[in-house]
Amino acid sequence: MDLHRVRGDIYRPFSIHPENPCGCLQRLNSSGSEIGHTKSLDTTLKNADAAAPANAKKPGNKKPEHVVQAGLIHHALQHDMLLNGRLSGFSDFFDELIFVTDELKAGDIRADIIALGGNGGKYSPVLRELKKAGRSFERVLKQLVDAQKEMAKVKTIFVEMLAKGTGKTAASISFEEHKLFVVWPEAASGRGIASAAKAVADWRFESSKGHLLLGSFKIPKVALDGFNSVSNSANPRE
Repeated sequence: MDLHRVRGDIYRPFSIHPENPCGCLQRLNSSGSEIGHTKSLDTTLKNADAAAPANAKKPGNKKPEHVVQAGLIHHALQHDMLLNGRLSGFSDFFDELIFVTDELKAGDIRADIIALGGNGGKYSPVLRELKKAGRSFERVLKQLVDAQKEMAKVKTIFVEMLAKGTGKTAASISFEEHKLFVVWPEAASGRGIASAAKAVADWRFESSKGHLLLGSFKIPKVALDGFNSVSNSANPRE
């Protein structure tokens, strides 16, 4: 299975197959060349239709966060774009969590997943970042905070995009009630929780504390586990 990722004014198809999560696609010909970016959406769609099977191109590594991200998108496509059944612990915040897009860029800043959280017919943006191994919580939080600030500069356009992507009305979406959600690989040592607590306590993130959600995901032993497991998020909390 493949999707089309938007990069400003260019498009590129990519894989959400468990054997090639978030990987590139290749052409179905003798050269097997990689399918790159194009400014034409029609060309991108044709390239995707003519591509080799999504798992034909084997990635050099299957990063846990890529497996989880591709698994979330795969689930959303099969469940009316909802992430609820794939992510646990959201009942205190949202009745529904709707996938909108991934890897949304604003200048040099981007968020792994953009979703729309809804409760009682009222909605708010959710910027979600999967913490990669070796990256500090401070860096991840700063990336999300910076992404939110960039989105705030074009708040009206951003809300319109969310509305058009989900079928909700712009009037029902409150940008001010946004959530910044950080999810990290679960560690038996518990160091991830300690690192998160230290980062959140940093005075530079004081204004964002009421918007933060924290969670964790289990590192899949094999790629398919990242698509079949139900819970990738353990008890998110503000």
